[in-house]
Formats: sequence, C-alpha cells, structure tokens
Amino acid sequence: MDKDYYKILGVQHNASPDQIKNAYRELALKFHPDRNKDKGAEEHFKQVNEAYAVLSDPEKRQQYDAYGPDAFSQRYTQEDIFRNFNIEDVLRQMGFQFGFGGNQDLFSMFGFGDQGASRNIDLGSDILAGTEVTLREAATGTEKKLHVNHVKRCETCSGSGGTGITKCKRCGGSGQARTTTRTPFGVMQVVTTCPECGGRGKTVEKVCRTCKGHGRVRTEDKIDFKIPQGVDNGTRLRVKGMGDYGADRTGDLYVDVKVSKDKIFTRQGNDLLLELHVPFYVAALGGTTTVETLDGNEHIKIEPGTQTGANIYLNNKGMPKFNGSGHGDEIVRIIVDTPKGLSAEQKALLERFSELDSGKKPDSKKKFGIF
Repeated sequence: MDKDYYKILGVQHNASPDQIKNAYRELALKFHPDRNKDKGAEEHFKQVNEAYAVLSDPEKRQQYDAYGPDAFSQRYTQEDIFRNFNIEDVLRQMGFQFGFGGNQDLFSMFGFGDQGASRNIDLGSDILAGTEVTLREAATGTEKKLHVNHVKRCETCSGSGGTGITKCKRCGGSGQARTTTRTPFGVMQVVTTCPECGGRGKTVEKVCRTCKGHGRVRTEDKIDFKIPQGVDNGTRLRVKGMGDYGADRTGDLYVDVKVSKDKIFTRQGNDLLLELHVPFYVAALGGTTTVETLDGNEHIKIEPGTQTGANIYLNNKGMPKFNGSGHGDEIVRIIVDTPKGLSAEQKALLERFSELDSGKKPDSKKKFGIF
C-alpha cells in the first residue's frame, strides 16, 4: 500500500487543514462502499481514511512529516493511527452519513478483527506527563519515579461492568442507534450512541460497585521510568500501554523530558560548550591547563598567541547520541582576560613591552598611545 498520505489525498505537503478536509470529503464520498461497488473501492476507501486519520491530527501529522512514510509505518500500528478517529462521526460532521450495513464490517476492513456490528472502536486515550533531569543525568541515563493518573480496567469485574451480561436488545449489540433517510445522494443514515447501553452493545444485570458499571476506574500509579542516555530538552518518550484503558486497546503514556541548564556546560546538539578564561600572558606565551569534562578533568594546551573566541576541540567528550552510537565533542572556547588594577611594577613592564613592540613595527599604520 502506498503510504504517501499526501499523494493519497491528492494534496501538497504544505496543504492547510481545510484543504486536507475538502480532499478527504470528496474521496470518501467517491469510494464509500455503500456507493461504490467497483473492485478496489473498499481498499481506496481504507487508504483515504488512514491518510485523513493521520493528516487531520496535528500531532500525528507532525510525526509523519518528521519520520517519513516508512519510519512512521514501522513506529505506528493501525490501532495507533485510528485511535480516537471514528469514521462515521467524521462523515456525519461533514454533512453526510452512510451506514455500513449488510456484511460490511468496519473492524474487519481496518484490520481490527471480527468485532461484530460496527460499534465505535474503544481505544483508550494517550496521556502526557513530564519529568526533569540534569545534563549529567541526560548524559548517563537515569531512572525517575513518575506519578501517573490514568484510567485502568476495573480489577473487580475485569472490565465487564458487572455480572449477568447480555446483548443489548435495543441496538442488537452494535452500540448504535440508526435512523435511515433516503436522499438524492442515496440512502443516508444518522447514527447515534444507543441510549440503552451507552454504546457498549451489552447490558449488565448486576452492576459492579467498584466501577459503577463502567468497567474502568481512574487511579494513580507510581512507575519506575527509565530515561536513556543522550536525551535532549523536549525529547518525548513513549511507554506503551500506560495510557487510559480501552476495551479494544489501551493508550500509551508519553513523557516529555526537560533537561535543566548546567552551571558549566552549554549544550549545542550533541556538543558541549565550555568557556575558559585565560590570563592575557598565558594567551600570549602559551601554556597548559585542565578543563572539566563529563568524564573528569582533561589537560589541554594553549597555543602561543591564542585570541579570544578561539576554540579547542576535545573529540568524543560531548553528549552521547540519543538512539545512536558515539558522542559529540566538547568545545572549549577561550576568553582572554584583561587585567585590572595593575601595580606600578606591572605597568612599567607593560610600558616596556609597548616600547619594544612599537620599535619592532615602525612602519605600522596603526598607532596606539598609552595613557
């Protein structure tokens, strides 16, 4: 299947949300199985909805654009793509609805298995949390304890909502109530949640006291969360299955990592920048000193005549590459300090240096006076 969602909808990569919506509406109407019985129409309809499920969601679209079609398909399953995307609701909001009557099964069409009549897919929502680490923790990797407030399956009733479970007589187990209307465009159906079972497709004789018949409860869990080395400020990590519970699939937990500022290093990608203040006479004559790295102190050489802004590179002394191998560099940026409050002897020595320097360059176009 062609996974270029922009190509499937026939829009440019910079298409606006309205352009994407209009393209989807036209193609959904064209390939809907209730209107188009041609061979291949169902597959086209599936591709169109998959493309729209991604490109209509700002976060999914951003990740699709960042990873590219191939990597996106490897990272995200069909359940991930269609989470919180109800096809019939989307079509209804656009002003037209078509049912999926007869043997047509949305769940089979989109690869979710045989789930009976076309009820809503109960996919739990993703949830978002955040944590903060130091630069040193980001360099080595660390473990944090997170407090996660999410919806879990009720352990008392195992998510059933109670005992004495039977198929809802009102909707026949579909979880939906339908009203059929004939229009110039064909047979259209208005689909609403079944008022008898609340969309579950089943009724409970004895309601579970713990979850009040919902089959799920909200609770707070403490989890030990491992943060891999090399994470940067704004890195989003995924913990599969720790989001909100859903009967068909539980959502995931996403953790945004904030890396606090370090007192010594400034991070630039995988490189670390360190500013080193050097006395002017060391910068002029050269010398050696030590600088701090993530692995301890490192000896460096200051070449004679070093100027402010010069960089000394310590290869592979920077941050480890996130989800990769190797390290960045440490960049030592030289700042030459000019002394203040000179003694009489120091002034005399500098004046003598000035005389010697001026005598060495009598034809210099630049003249400097000493006050």
